[in-house]
Amino acid sequence: MKKRKKNTLLWKVTNRESGVESYVFGTIHLRDKRVYFRLEEVEGYIDKSDVFIAEYPLDDAGSGNIMEVLQLPEGKHLKNYIPTKKYEKLSKAIYKSFGIDLDRLGFFRPMVIENMLTESMFANDFEFPMDIILWNYANDREKLTIGAETTESQIKIMRRFPIKQQLKSLIDIGKNTKKYRRKIKKLIGLYEKQDVKELHKKTIKSLGKMKDVLVHNRNERIVETFDKYSNDQKVFLAVGAGHFFGGKGILKLLKSKGYKVKPVY
Repeated sequence: MKKRKKNTLLWKVTNRESGVESYVFGTIHLRDKRVYFRLEEVEGYIDKSDVFIAEYPLDDAGSGNIMEVLQLPEGKHLKNYIPTKKYEKLSKAIYKSFGIDLDRLGFFRPMVIENMLTESMFANDFEFPMDIILWNYANDREKLTIGAETTESQIKIMRRFPIKQQLKSLIDIGKNTKKYRRKIKKLIGLYEKQDVKELHKKTIKSLGKMKDVLVHNRNERIVETFDKYSNDQKVFLAVGAGHFFGGKGILKLLKSKGYKVKPVY
């Protein structure tokens, strides 16, 4: 009989030379309590760790530099990029389905607005999204908290993501909001099932040509930072669950560096 596949968001990573055990955990950028089903367990592993690594230094999440790059360049609005009739149609569809007012929020980049649409579909049971909650937990326990990448590198990545491609994605959502809602609910369902393999496939497919910039290249930098600290210190790495699987995923990259990687169910 074929062995039933088990899924998990949590993995133990052992340094073969020193024997030090670290952990990696797949996060999701939501505040809905439904996705926090392993929170207490994860906090226990953070307690045992020396270093906490997030995707970037999350103390900078609300900084002026980050907020500036989240907005369209030169104080522009979506109206400056989309013909009037098409904008009005998009605005009406987005407001009807998600309650998001593009006139008020159209100064943000389309990718940011797309994140707002996703968040609007779920409850805000927690004050902050999961990655920031874990970061604050580690800080409160006086762990060394660092970013796998710098804030500056995050800003460069956001600037490299073509506005034209972002606009197309947002306009496509407006054309079929029900399809988008189904897609997002399916992704969240995969997270709840802890199916990081399928979650990775869906994430990569949605990014198209930007998959290297937004995922693969970043995976290499994430693993480099992990490797720097994990020889003689216990590390807890918390990054988006979409980064885990695939030939260029962080689990594969860790194995290629000689780490023993084992699922924690």
